[in-house]
Amino acid sequence: MPDPAAIDSRRYVTAFELHNGEGCPIDFRLPPRAAAFECGVFLPRADPDWLGRRAYPPRVLLLHGGALWIVAHPSAGEAPESCELEGLAAIESGRMLLRGWLGLKGPGFDSTARYNTRGQLPVGAFLRRLRQQWLGEARPGPPAAMFGDPLDMRFANALEDELDPGEAVSLAFFQRPRETRRRWPFRALRKSPGDLMALTSRRLLWITDRDGGSRAPYGGIACYAPLRFLRSLGVVSRPEGQYLQAVVEGLPPWAAPLAPESLYAAQDFAAAAGPPNRVNASIRKGPNFT
Repeated sequence: MPDPAAIDSRRYVTAFELHNGEGCPIDFRLPPRAAAFECGVFLPRADPDWLGRRAYPPRVLLLHGGALWIVAHPSAGEAPESCELEGLAAIESGRMLLRGWLGLKGPGFDSTARYNTRGQLPVGAFLRRLRQQWLGEARPGPPAAMFGDPLDMRFANALEDELDPGEAVSLAFFQRPRETRRRWPFRALRKSPGDLMALTSRRLLWITDRDGGSRAPYGGIACYAPLRFLRSLGVVSRPEGQYLQAVVEGLPPWAAPLAPESLYAAQDFAAAAGPPNRVNASIRKGPNFT
């Protein structure tokens, strides 16, 4: 057996999958309850900046016994974190050029694991396994009802990449990215982000290229939550404008700013989804948005 003192996974530069309690670097100190993990992924530490500093340490994400574990390399001095999948309310999966992250959120739980998007393939494989346990099996639904703008190629590819085998969209709203020209006091071109909200038989999915308040031309963020955590979905008014808003239990609202020409389509989308108890019932009876 290799000597743990001779192993330093901080030197690893590649993300990789973990299976059946094997393959985790032996210099990690796994909690006993996570040692016999079913599957996982190793995420290497950040590349050094120009001063040689690293923004985050290596981590492993593990699934075992209906719980998700996040364990950092011992050198980070971080305590292991865990969350029962029943209490996991949402995942935020972001990719902006080489910058990737997984935000794992629930009532009383908020953890972010960052990684270089060179490791997207093993991360994606782990997320599919996680969703299978967390959300249950994907079920086909009725033909999709689409509201708003036609999907462009970028968002259509992002949606296809997010959906699991057998999972289909039943209801969706799309607001395409827009460009507006300002002529006063200085001429300028403003690019507004795009937003796609979709319902499947098991989750609400929001895909956007919004990075803060601006549009990210080379990346996107996918947020999703089980239907059982969805509390409301509708159009709301704020002093700065109209928003398509989803309220997920225990989390700040998800709010997509609406262009004036998208308002009616967003209202129709929310009305077609129905009240939360009707949306949540789709877990038991199958989707019914007519």
